[in-house]
Amino acid sequence: MSFSAPTARLLLTTLLCSGAVACSPFKTEMPPSQITLPAQFTAAPASTEATDLTTWWTAWQDPLLTRLIQQALAANPEIRVAQARVQESRAYTTMAKSALYPTLGATAGMMGGGMDWRHPVPPLLKMAEPNIQDPATDGHLAGITMAWEPDIWGGNRARARGAKQMALASEDVLHGTHMAIAADVAANYVTARGLQQRIALLDQSVRTLQSLLHYASARFDAGQTTQADLETILGQIAAAQAQRPLLVAALDACRHRLAILSGLPPEQAPDLSAPAQYRVPAPPVTELPSTVLERRPDVRLEKHLLDASLQRLISTKTDLLPRFGLEFFGGDGRLRFDGIPGVSGSGGLMAVNAYLPLFNAGRIQAKIHASDAQLHQALATYDQTVLTALAEVEDAYENRSSADQSITSLTAEVSALSQAATQARGLYEGGRFTMQDVLTTRIKKIAAQDDLATAQTRQALATVQLARALGGGWSNQPPS
Repeated sequence: MSFSAPTARLLLTTLLCSGAVACSPFKTEMPPSQITLPAQFTAAPASTEATDLTTWWTAWQDPLLTRLIQQALAANPEIRVAQARVQESRAYTTMAKSALYPTLGATAGMMGGGMDWRHPVPPLLKMAEPNIQDPATDGHLAGITMAWEPDIWGGNRARARGAKQMALASEDVLHGTHMAIAADVAANYVTARGLQQRIALLDQSVRTLQSLLHYASARFDAGQTTQADLETILGQIAAAQAQRPLLVAALDACRHRLAILSGLPPEQAPDLSAPAQYRVPAPPVTELPSTVLERRPDVRLEKHLLDASLQRLISTKTDLLPRFGLEFFGGDGRLRFDGIPGVSGSGGLMAVNAYLPLFNAGRIQAKIHASDAQLHQALATYDQTVLTALAEVEDAYENRSSADQSITSLTAEVSALSQAATQARGLYEGGRFTMQDVLTTRIKKIAAQDDLATAQTRQALATVQLARALGGGWSNQPPS
């Protein structure tokens, strides 16, 4: 196989260009972010050691909570969707990389027949003399085809890099889903436990009010109180009893949510009849805001999308430059007609082509402007995501701090009312207090305990919110 001198020169030039370092005459850089990161979080507690947040729920020391989170991470449908999207993105990355390499193909064909082009056998004679054979005609052709567009200006490489960034973004979607599912399970679990505690306190309050009603009824019969006092107590009992169905419904909603998060129907909600074992750990700490941003999947996601937009712009700009292509066909074949010497042989055909856009009514420039606008949109979205992440961390630290302070005050209140209830009981036995005084003091204590239980749930939720805001709840291992 040989090539003419012009073809050989053009082929050599193309190969030399493709072997050179791919570069574009268009200098395209990432626009700078408008966000200046703070040196530290103002509401974060002082610490010299960062907290490992990969499996932050294990610090709660509740086996049931750990088991529920593990079940949800293994069976949640949203996680399965995110895993499938990771596989899809990886496939697209492979497709984008394939444009950097030649495309090879094999062709083959056979032909044959009985037509004698010089002396065809008449059909009637063929029917009368079936042993007469048609003269043979046969042939075959087989070959290899190859097509390649050298990536001289780096457009295909930019598209491959952009596809890789999109694949990384899909992995961050999976990581973010893990983080959200773990936090959602924990939030519903601690809310359910808090509701159980409040229901128990409510039942205790109703029993105390009923004892107060019994005592007041006896005094009313003795003419020592009025009907209005009885009606007041009855109203308090009715108000307390009206709250119970609402609390039970909220508890069932949390249990149903826990089942759904684990990929189960609501009817298979977990049994929470056993007492809770969790303790709210100390608020997790971190080193720097930059560390949080590097760990948060939503910020990482927007960073990958931003990088993908930059690569898209680089690739689009190369559409203004000339494109070169190389095509080759090499084959072997044979063709024979009866009575004529056969023709056979092998050979190849190579073509080198070039394309330079001259006029397209501004389509390429408009595409470049659109890609540039998309890059700046991605940058603005990234900056907004960073600001939101920083605000969520500061808010979560403040919510945890305020919940801690509230619990300290309410604990002191419950302690004081417990002492008051004990003293009231002693004064009643000494004849200085009535039973109504004792029961009223007890009701105040129960109300304070309910406020404390609510504050403790708020503290637990703030701790879950903080772990999520700091980017905890997912492993750095590559997703499957």
